[in-house]
Amino acid sequence: MKKNARQWFCLLLAFCLTLSASACKHSKQPTNDVSSQDEPSLTLTREELPIIDGALALAPYYEAMTARLLGVDIEEARTLVLCSNTPSAYQNLTDGKVDMIFCAMPSDEQVKTAKKAGVTFEYHTILNGGFVFFVNKDNPVKSLTKEQLQGIYRGEITNWKQVGGEDLDIIPYQRNEGSGSQTGLYRFLLPKDEVMKAPTELAIGDMGAIIDAVAHYDNAKGAIGYSYYYYVSSMHYTDQIKLLGIEGVVPSDETISDGSYPMINQSQIVIRDDTPEDSVVRKIIAWVQSEEGAKLAEENGYVANRM
Repeated sequence: MKKNARQWFCLLLAFCLTLSASACKHSKQPTNDVSSQDEPSLTLTREELPIIDGALALAPYYEAMTARLLGVDIEEARTLVLCSNTPSAYQNLTDGKVDMIFCAMPSDEQVKTAKKAGVTFEYHTILNGGFVFFVNKDNPVKSLTKEQLQGIYRGEITNWKQVGGEDLDIIPYQRNEGSGSQTGLYRFLLPKDEVMKAPTELAIGDMGAIIDAVAHYDNAKGAIGYSYYYYVSSMHYTDQIKLLGIEGVVPSDETISDGSYPMINQSQIVIRDDTPEDSVVRKIIAWVQSEEGAKLAEENGYVANRM
C-alpha cells in the first residue's frame, strides 16, 4: 500500500474504533519498559512498520510487539496499529487494506470470501491458547464432558440437573457469525449445521458482552458462554464467572502450556500468500516466532508456542 493511503486509512479506522463500544480496552496492561529492555534483534522505523490489524484478544500482544520493535512506549504503539475484530481483520486483509493480521484461524466463509477475491491466506502459528466455556460463579457445576457440551449446544440438554447441577434451565449464549469465538465453537465442539439456532437475545455480538451476560444479567445463574482463555482471564476478567473444566481438566496457563487441556487454540499471524519473501512482514513473523517473541508473549500473559 502507498504510504499516504496507509496513513489516511489508519487514521480513519482508528477514529472509528475509538467511537466504537468494542474499541480496544485492556484490563491487563502490556509490559514494555523500553528503558530496561535489551535491544531487539529486529528494529523498525515507523515508515517500515506494516499495517497491522487483528482480534481484540490478541491486541495486547501485537501492541507490545510494535512498542518493542519501534522502541516506543505502549500508548504510542497503540496509535500505530489497528484493532478491529476477527471478521473485520480478515476482510481488511482480503481487501488489501492491511498487511498482516493477528487472529484465530478463519471461518470457512472468510476463506471462501478471500478466494472469490483471488486471495489465499498463509498462516504462521505464534501463540497457544484455550477455547473455554464459562458459567456463573454460583453454578455448582465444575466440569462437563465434550459430549455434554455438545448436547447443550444441540439443544438436547436443557436443564442443569441433567449434568449434575440444579433444577435450572440452561441459557446457552452464542456469538455472532464470523466472530473468532463462534468459529471456535464450530471448530472445537460442533459443526455449524449441528448447533441449534440461537434466539436473537442469546446471540451476542460483543466478546465482552457474553461474559457480562453470564456474570450479571437476568437468569445469569443458568447461563453458559464461551470465549478464548486470554480474553476471559486477563482482558475482561470478572470474579462473577468461573471457567468450566472439560473432561475434568480446568483451563489454566499450565494445562494449556502442557497440552492437557482438551481444546487448545493456536493463534496465527495471517498474511496473503503473495507477500514478498524479502518483506518486512516476513521479518516480523520470524522475530515473533523467535525466543525473543516467545518471551514477549509470556511477559504479557500469553502462552508462547514453542513447538
